Amino acid sequence: MSLETIMQEARKLGEQERRRLAAFLTTLREPSEPSFAEEMARRIDDNTPGHWVTLEELDKRYASDA
Repeated sequence: MSLETIMQEARKLGEQERRRLAAFLTTLREPSEPSFAEEMARRIDDNTPGHWVTLEELDKRYASDA
């Protein structure tokens, strides 16, 4: 299956499924930390606006990773 196919299928997912997928993909970046998946899922589901960051803020934080 190609990446493009996976991306097309991901667009069809519901909100909760996309959240789970995002959490799973994030865990692939840090396999050495067993609690990382749970922490990221908790953060993704956090409904407190004060805890949110914008895409621009993330770009600034992780620009050197690109």
